[in-house]
Amino acid sequence: MFSAKLLTIDLTNQTSAVDDIPEKIIHNYIGGRGLGAYLLCKLVPPKIDPLDRQNHLIFTAGPASGTDLFYGNKAVVTTKSPLTNIYLYSLCSGIIGHQIRKAGFMAIDIKGKSEKPVYLVINNQSVEFKDASALWGLKTTETQQGILGNLPAKETATLSIGPAGEKLVKYAAIMAGFPHTRTFGRGGPGCVMGSKLLKGIVIKGTGQVTVGDPAKFESVKKVISERVKKNREWTKLWRLYGTAGDMEWFNQQAILPTRNWQSGQFEGWRGIDPASIAQEWPRQHFSCGPYCASPCAQYIEISKGPYSGTKSGGPEYETVYAFGSNCGINKFDAISAANQFCNEYGIDTMTAGASVGFAMECFEKGLIGLKDTDGIDLRFGNDQALIQALQKIANREGIGNLLAEGVRSFSQKLPGSEKFAMQAKGMEFGGYECRGLMGQALAMAVGNRGGCHHAMGLIGIPEVQEGTRMQISGKGEQVKEAAIGRNIRDSIPICTFPSFLLALAGQEFVGKLIDNEMLSEIVASLFGEPWAYDDIRKTGIRIICQERLFNMREGVTRINDILPSRLLNEPKPSGPPKGATVPLEALKDEYYRAMGWDLKTGNPTDSLLDELEIER
Repeated sequence: MFSAKLLTIDLTNQTSAVDDIPEKIIHNYIGGRGLGAYLLCKLVPPKIDPLDRQNHLIFTAGPASGTDLFYGNKAVVTTKSPLTNIYLYSLCSGIIGHQIRKAGFMAIDIKGKSEKPVYLVINNQSVEFKDASALWGLKTTETQQGILGNLPAKETATLSIGPAGEKLVKYAAIMAGFPHTRTFGRGGPGCVMGSKLLKGIVIKGTGQVTVGDPAKFESVKKVISERVKKNREWTKLWRLYGTAGDMEWFNQQAILPTRNWQSGQFEGWRGIDPASIAQEWPRQHFSCGPYCASPCAQYIEISKGPYSGTKSGGPEYETVYAFGSNCGINKFDAISAANQFCNEYGIDTMTAGASVGFAMECFEKGLIGLKDTDGIDLRFGNDQALIQALQKIANREGIGNLLAEGVRSFSQKLPGSEKFAMQAKGMEFGGYECRGLMGQALAMAVGNRGGCHHAMGLIGIPEVQEGTRMQISGKGEQVKEAAIGRNIRDSIPICTFPSFLLALAGQEFVGKLIDNEMLSEIVASLFGEPWAYDDIRKTGIRIICQERLFNMREGVTRINDILPSRLLNEPKPSGPPKGATVPLEALKDEYYRAMGWDLKTGNPTDSLLDELEIER
């Protein structure tokens, strides 16, 4: 029997309660992302404003949290997104999930709204509500240092919002840990936290977390360790360059979105490529959380030039794309400075970069002018303009007040700009130019949290390596299977990258550290009961449908699974495959059929929801 508990915290009344999570729910959803989706549907009423006190912030760990499983250092927050107005989950690495489990819980649900700024101290079963008035207005690192108190930093999870969350920037992030910050970034969970006047959270647990089958668990760890040792070259390159290590290959394959997705190739790619600038900007390497067998996190200090003094994590690939090629900027020091600013003020770098890149194209097309931009020369390639725009966003000043709402909202105020507003369902895209990546395009259109690259599985790179990038037939099944795997990984939860293709810069594919068979072994060892991959598949499908059910209640149907006109109607200008567009409707049919959903509505049928035992 797997025991799991839910800690519910009511900010309105400053009370807390602990309840058992039924074993059946854990078995059906595992934990992490799956459990968060279930709880969000159960606890949040349909059609509410995301900033209403009835919205919830739900932090979930999983069965791997608190154990020493390699790569098991993720936690999940689930809420209704103020950016998209639909379902949102966001992942963060570090020790958050471990501390939630060690404190005795699988999930922490925060509801209501405080009357004044507050922070929470969760110390095992104890919950304290602390006055955060003196912390209001502080940046994220200052806040986390302030709320830690006398607790040991290495064994205590700290989370906070910055000024952007306080000012309700719609894509404000929740930052975790210091000095090497990690992020619940996408979709605005920091905005929800700010709306509740919740400045920060401290989580400390001292309990022991056990696994169901210790012998199988140790066997699983041994196999993963052996696979890491067999792939030393991949591990070495991954450690040196991290998630941005494929920049040259991305550019060659015309996957690197450039100047607000006008193309997929950036002539200045060397200026933002970690391998090319390694000697100019040396970096430190560290693990983003405990028990990582191939650490890829980066830390950089800028010691010269206009951005001297910058101290920045990463930047990760998505940040490099968003502030770099997407804005036509080829200066790694400027990107690092933008990244540091967003981390301290608590802003999602991906939506921030997409919003600025969109505004740059609007400026160059004459849809906005200097009067609208507060005098900022908002042209592609202007790195100083990028920093100025971010400052405006964080403080909701001038044009920043419009950009703080995200690309969809801004585009609705500028007739003619919607066709190049690079978002789906209100969420800006991850960095994979998908004209000619049919599976990736489909995943971004049908994703349950909007146009992200993560939620349905990153399909673009395998498509290129397998030579199927232009294929339409079978793409629905490919996206479905990728989404199943991603949902399970996010629910255990474990890191994405060891489950991905082991190849960098176009190297030969050498396998996966954690494949689907290994997923089954991991879950079986954690629960202490047999799990075949067929069981995993059904659970993954259940989670996909549970997420879609939340969006169905908000009115989402087939017509909302869309991409901007640029991807559908503007032929790709260069690179492989030149001239490509996305035949989205045919791709959507492929996906709905593969999922067994209704073709007309694009939603799961009642009979399928019943078969999957999904409550509604």
